[in-house]
Amino acid sequence: MDYKETLLLPSTSFAMRANLAELEPQRFKKWFEQNYAYEKMKENRKNAKKSFTLHDGPPYANGHIHIGHALNKILKETIIKT
Repeated sequence: MDYKETLLLPSTSFAMRANLAELEPQRFKKWFEQNYAYEKMKENRKNAKKSFTLHDGPPYANGHIHIGHALNKILKETIIKT
């Protein structure tokens, strides 16, 4: 019995397999030829505001405040500011 007719597969124009081993080198070649990624990074950096990183989670999610919370916040601040 042929079960192919009983399957409800989607109809799409996409390939069933990605073929990354074949397509990825072509994609990288195109990117390098167009210099797209580097130019986009330069543009983003030029237009960007000065950024900062906040390494802080939810306030005391695991119970009552204790010395471990203070130590954690102090260490994060020290690492960021050095």
